[in-house]
Amino acid sequence: MKAHRTSLVHAQDVVARLLEAVIDAAPNLTLLEIEGDAAFFYAWAPSEQDASSARLAANQILAMHRAFHVCQQAIATLNTCPCQGCRQAEELRVKFVAHVGEVAIQRVKRVSKLAGLPVILAHRMLKNTVPLREYMLLSEPLFGLSDEQTRTRAQPLPQEFEGLGSLLTYYVDIEDLAAALPPRPQITRLGQLRETWGVMLRTLPYLLGIRKPRFAL
Repeated sequence: MKAHRTSLVHAQDVVARLLEAVIDAAPNLTLLEIEGDAAFFYAWAPSEQDASSARLAANQILAMHRAFHVCQQAIATLNTCPCQGCRQAEELRVKFVAHVGEVAIQRVKRVSKLAGLPVILAHRMLKNTVPLREYMLLSEPLFGLSDEQTRTRAQPLPQEFEGLGSLLTYYVDIEDLAAALPPRPQITRLGQLRETWGVMLRTLPYLLGIRKPRFAL
């Protein structure tokens, strides 16, 4: 039971750090909310037919993909904790879905959200049949604005989305577009201690019961 709890809180710490790396790598996007282990971003486009939207999406996706794996490499290389939450960090993958469309800003109290059919479609796109562990999935409108490099590497994939019917999407293997990752960090005793003890110290309050999960309805 104790080992399982350690793995769980360590896994949560690893995912949080990977999400932070992804968020920091996208300064041109606005983070709207965190939904579990997913981050929802948006950016304003000059128009629905402006090709700069597709370039921005592709550039930010590649930057986020790179940041994810650079952070992941550091964790997997330097973390010596034997728990499964830490050991399986290198098995995690990142996926992206992107769409362009007309939305409305909905403000309730101090909270702002985006509303409209494009928002619903973006969420529906998270549940798909892409046959890859890592990918960039584009809606048909956004694919139509993409550059030639993206278009030539994309594969069409019709999808049946709940409440929206059958729509055509396009997926791309991100590795076909991404640059090579930098070398893994050098393994040093200091680096291993900083990485491993960092995870342990951040999660220790939960393991000791000083901080406890709260229940929500």
